[in-house]
Amino acid sequence: MKNLYVLYILLSSIAFAQNQSIEKQLDSIFTASFNHNQPGVAAGLIKNGEVIYLKGFGSANTQTSALITPQTKFQLGELSKQFTSLAILLLEAQGKISMNEDIRKYIPELPKYKHVITIKHLLNHSSGLHDINRMSYMIDGYMTIDTQAKAIKLIASQKALSFKPGTQFSFHESVTESVLMAEIVSKSSGEPFSDFVKSHIFEPLGMKNSLIRDDSNAILTNLAQPYQKEEGKDYKTLEVLSNVVGAINAYCSAEDLAAWYLNYFKPNGIIGQLIQQLDTPVRLDSGEKFNYYWGDMAIGREFTHPERGLPIFWNYGFQGAYGTNVFRYLNQDIVAFVLGNNNQYNGMTAQWLLNPYVEDTYTLPANIDFSTKNIKKLSAKKLKSFEGHYWYKKGYASEIFIKNDTLRSKWLFSPRDRYQTLVPLSDSTFQQYAEIEDTRLFDFKEDGNGMTLFFIYNESQPDIMERYEPVRPSEKDLQAYTGVYYNETYALLFSFRIEDGKLIASNLNHTDITFRPVKKDIFTSRSLFFNALEFFRDASSNIKGFTINTDGINNLEFRKVIEL
Repeated sequence: MKNLYVLYILLSSIAFAQNQSIEKQLDSIFTASFNHNQPGVAAGLIKNGEVIYLKGFGSANTQTSALITPQTKFQLGELSKQFTSLAILLLEAQGKISMNEDIRKYIPELPKYKHVITIKHLLNHSSGLHDINRMSYMIDGYMTIDTQAKAIKLIASQKALSFKPGTQFSFHESVTESVLMAEIVSKSSGEPFSDFVKSHIFEPLGMKNSLIRDDSNAILTNLAQPYQKEEGKDYKTLEVLSNVVGAINAYCSAEDLAAWYLNYFKPNGIIGQLIQQLDTPVRLDSGEKFNYYWGDMAIGREFTHPERGLPIFWNYGFQGAYGTNVFRYLNQDIVAFVLGNNNQYNGMTAQWLLNPYVEDTYTLPANIDFSTKNIKKLSAKKLKSFEGHYWYKKGYASEIFIKNDTLRSKWLFSPRDRYQTLVPLSDSTFQQYAEIEDTRLFDFKEDGNGMTLFFIYNESQPDIMERYEPVRPSEKDLQAYTGVYYNETYALLFSFRIEDGKLIASNLNHTDITFRPVKKDIFTSRSLFFNALEFFRDASSNIKGFTINTDGINNLEFRKVIEL
């Protein structure tokens, strides 16, 4: 018995020493980058249902010298969407709403569209509505809307849907659906969204330092102030003040975020069970999943994909100078997260937290070893058959060309020397040469309509790009596109002119937007809302207007009202 006791003490001492060593290793990730005089982060690590690491580093307020702790509040940005989706699931479980209800039952100010938008369509990110952030930016030059009422009014301004709800997915970063879901929560529950989330989600889960901020003037205690720093200058605050809820404005501490993610291991009542349902993939009415570059989107608005062969969920949030990243490794039962007020992407530090626990379990290397690939030898004639320019309808183009007997690709706005090497894996499939794990495939298919390029990023649905002959319109040709164009829905004007042989658009809220011709009547630019623009003509071939078809804004029409 005495020997067993000695063995127990010895093993406990070894385990304690190992844990101390790992803790120091994890501390070193942050102590090298953050001190008490500069913005920092709060970090947490959960393993097998236990919080094994929870610390703060750096300053929460550089003026008061308050330090970041596990109880410090951070703005979660897009990560706020998970609470909105959960609130919808909870109301359904309570029998207060039905997924198949017309959303106009709760938001009657929305137009009566040709097709009904249901709550299910909102939850599954397939409403057919524009992204209001991009619409707001196009209208007045600001991405953020300051009040919920203005957000709802802007959404309700859309007169026709971009597509039949349930048949396509919205822009992956669209906030419109989450804003509308928050409004439905408020209308169906009879209480403000912030109060509902507090009493039905945060309080039952013991999340004492979490809230929905629907008043940007409200003073929050124990808050990490958001900071940015410019070269050679002191830190200054960078906070985007808005009262819009549903897609942003959830504030949470690292301690509370740990309480939230513990529900994936030990569900806390009905709330915890519904949290686990947030991993359900969003789907179209046909059952098709939203397979994006980042992975499959879930109704909690996180993305799942294989990380070096291991299935994970990843979520993020950026707002002002706040940045949050979360990684959940499913088979390893581990979660790591980092919340920051440092105006940085904190995904790498979150990943470094995990490494001591998952490094030996990866099934794929961190870098792609092309020496292990079965590379196909193709003739110069075969390679030449793929050359050309390829256009994706949402607003980007690629040039495929041969350099030094090797096929290359270059995105339209990149300099000529910024190209990627394509490695042939078959007679028609190429992989972009890159040392990182991400896989980019270029799959060429030819039929009676010409050559088509299927661009596949990791396991995403392909972007289908058609080969085209670039046009180089003369200044005389460009003159047909000049004029003032008006969109009646948003009372929005843009003036198009020619300058230095290029087509330029501008208005009072935007600096010059320079367009590049793609093919007849189609132009692209670097603008978030004008990167896919197609002009249309009348029976006499006169330009009468254009439509926008891009990520977040589709089938939005402008009519020419003044010739220049």
